[in-house]
Amino acid sequence: MMNLRDLTYFSALATLKNFTAVAQQFKVSQPTITYAVKRLENELGAKLLIRDRSHHKIELTTNGQQFQQHVTIILHELKLAQTEIAVSNQQKIKFGLPPIIGTYYFPKLAQRLAQANLISHLNTKEAGSNTLLEHLRAGKLDLALLGSTTPLTDQLIDAEVLTQQDFKIIVSAAHPLAQAKTVSFAQLADEKFVTLKEGFVHPAALRQLAQSAGFTPNVIYATPDISILKNMVAENIGIGFLAATAISTTDNVIALALTDPHQPRFLISLAYRKNQVQSDLQQKLIEQLQQPLD
Repeated sequence: MMNLRDLTYFSALATLKNFTAVAQQFKVSQPTITYAVKRLENELGAKLLIRDRSHHKIELTTNGQQFQQHVTIILHELKLAQTEIAVSNQQKIKFGLPPIIGTYYFPKLAQRLAQANLISHLNTKEAGSNTLLEHLRAGKLDLALLGSTTPLTDQLIDAEVLTQQDFKIIVSAAHPLAQAKTVSFAQLADEKFVTLKEGFVHPAALRQLAQSAGFTPNVIYATPDISILKNMVAENIGIGFLAATAISTTDNVIALALTDPHQPRFLISLAYRKNQVQSDLQQKLIEQLQQPLD
């Protein structure tokens, strides 16, 4: 019967390709690593390694390469299980929130979650949607609200669109377009743009609109801070591009609807791993998030 330690040694050996280095990593003798590999080869009835003693290197056989792919999955799943069980015991939910969703959408849910006694159980991580998706895959998060321009499709992740909103152009009250209610993106070819940096959904949506309009936007400044973007637009330094959820009536900017056909939309999705068995607490949070806002 294979044991976990042998699999761990083999995985490290497949990466480092050196018995001495693996022995030093785990603070064991080199024969310990050798015997672990022999036990695996005996159980599988196949040779996993080719050892080049003259250069102190090893190479995986074809069987060894195939076995390593399965070992990687096994060790990853075990780590996920350990993490999930530890979090479940702590009665905490590792919850991902991108900045825009966390600032402008999530507060609308907060009262409902507080009434359901869920707020105090959230251990929140803030980062861009792409980063949070990677953390979900790696088991560093249990659930996340993610932004995208298309429905999320991922082999490891279940995602459900909760709401979707338009993107809008924002301008200063002093800008010539301030009196307009709508604008086509093609009208903006000569404008200066203040945008959000990569990592947000917005740059990809902006590129999509620009490609359809046939020009490259003149981006004079990119920032990760939405408040800075709005303030620069308010000072008429440039025009901005934001999801409607990030624009409020208290902002000192004018929001214009885009008239372009087939324009991208800002989707907010609830996402979690497909193979994760949800705790009662996590399931309760999912049910609350799935309810539509009033």
